[in-house]
Amino acid sequence: MVVVLVGFMGAGKTTVGHIMAERLGQPFVDSDVLIEQRLGRDIRDIFRTEGEPYFRQLEHVTVAGLVRGPDAVIALGGGAVEDPRTQAVLRHARVVYLRVSYDEAMARVRSDELRPMLRRPDLDEVYRRRLPAYEDLSVLTVDTDGRRPDAVALEVLAQLTRLPETPPVNRVAASLAREDTDGCLRELDRLAPRIGLAEVRLDQMRTFDISKLVANSPVPLVLTCRPEREHGGFTGPESERAGILRTAWESGCAYVDVEADSLDLVPGWGTASPTQVIASQHWFDRMPSGLLGPYRELRDRCAVVKLAGTARSASDVLPVLELLRDASTPVIAMAMGAPGTCTRLLAPAFARTLLTYGAATPAAATAPGQVTVEEMTDRYALHLVTPATRVYLHVIRADAQLASVLRAQAEAEPGAELHVPLQAQDPAFPALLGETLPAMTVCAYPPLSGG
Repeated sequence: MVVVLVGFMGAGKTTVGHIMAERLGQPFVDSDVLIEQRLGRDIRDIFRTEGEPYFRQLEHVTVAGLVRGPDAVIALGGGAVEDPRTQAVLRHARVVYLRVSYDEAMARVRSDELRPMLRRPDLDEVYRRRLPAYEDLSVLTVDTDGRRPDAVALEVLAQLTRLPETPPVNRVAASLAREDTDGCLRELDRLAPRIGLAEVRLDQMRTFDISKLVANSPVPLVLTCRPEREHGGFTGPESERAGILRTAWESGCAYVDVEADSLDLVPGWGTASPTQVIASQHWFDRMPSGLLGPYRELRDRCAVVKLAGTARSASDVLPVLELLRDASTPVIAMAMGAPGTCTRLLAPAFARTLLTYGAATPAAATAPGQVTVEEMTDRYALHLVTPATRVYLHVIRADAQLASVLRAQAEAEPGAELHVPLQAQDPAFPALLGETLPAMTVCAYPPLSGG
C-alpha cells in the first residue's frame, strides 16, 4: 500500500514512518529529502533563491509521482497540504494525520537549528491555519502527544487494516493540442475532474509559456514537442526543439516525453530536476511482431517507456497486450488506429501502466483510434479501473453486436468490471487472445445470422 503521513513539524512523521515501513517491508520516502536528492540542493536554498511557489510546484510533482506508486510509506513536509494541486493528489491516497499539539511540537523541535520555520514570528498562526487541511485530507488521525513513536506506528498500522480501500489512482490522461497557453489551461480546468494527468503537445501550439503551464495546471503534466519525422508539428531546427525539451525538463513538470533516438540529449541537460523522462518510439506504418525487445532496450535509460504501433487488424493488438502483461517497469503502450482502440481501454487494468490517453473532444484527437476522456470515464469508468478489476474481452464480428457489449458495461459496477469490445473476423483470434491474457475472460460472439 501507499501510505502518506502528514502533520506539523515535530509530529514524528519521519520516525514513525521508518518504523511503519520496516514492519510493512516497504521503503520509506521523505518528500523533502527526495527533492533535495534530485536537485542536489537543500530546501532552504530553494526557498531562498527561487521562492516558495517554485518549491511548491516541485513538491506537487514529487508527491503526485509518489502517490502513483510503487508501494511506500511517505512523509510530507508540513506545508505540502496547503497547495491546492497537492491536495487534489492526496485525495487519492491513504493519508494519515499525526496530530501534535503546538506546545508539544515546539518542545520537540525548538533546539533543531536546521528548521528555518522556527524563526517565523507567526509560527503559531501557521500551525492553526494548517490544521483544517490535515483533518480534511486524512482518512485516519492518530494523536502523538506524550507517546513513543513505536506505539504511534503500531496504532496507525492497526487502524489502517480496518479502513476501506482508497480510490484508485486515475490513469486517464488527456492529450491536448490547444493554440496557446491560456486556451490549454482553460481546457485543463474543464477536464481536471475526470483526469489524473495531461499531455500537452507543444509542437501543435502556436505559442506557449512552459512556466505558466506548469505552475497553473490543476493536474501533473507530460510535455512533449514532436518533430515532423515523428508525425509532429515542430518544423524548426533540432537545436531549437532540444532547447524546448530542456526548458520543459527544468520547469518541474511531471514528465518530458523524448523520442528514443533523442535520448542522448537528456544527460547533456545537466540540471537536477524532479521531472522524469518518458522514452517514446512509434511505428506509424505497422505494428512490430514484438515490443518486449524495444522495451528492454529502453527501460534502463528512462523512467517510463512508451511504445506505440499502428494496428491494421485485430491481431496487431497482441504485441501491445503482451508488453502490458510482462513489463517490469512503468510503461505506456497502445495500438494506434481503430482496431487498436481496445488497448487504450484495457491499459489501466495492467499493473505497470502509467497512463492511457484520451482526446479532450471528439474533434481534438491527437492520434488515430483515440476515444474521448468523457467516454473513458463516463462509459468505461477507466478512472476506477485497476489490476483487480474483472475484465471481459468481447470479440465481436460486426458493429451490430456492439450494443450488447455496451449494455453489459452500463450494467456493470464501475471499476469492479470492465467490458471491452474487440472486432475480429479471424475465428482463431479469441483463442489467441485468451492465451495472451489468461487472467481475463474472453467472450466470443457468434456470426450474425445470414453472415
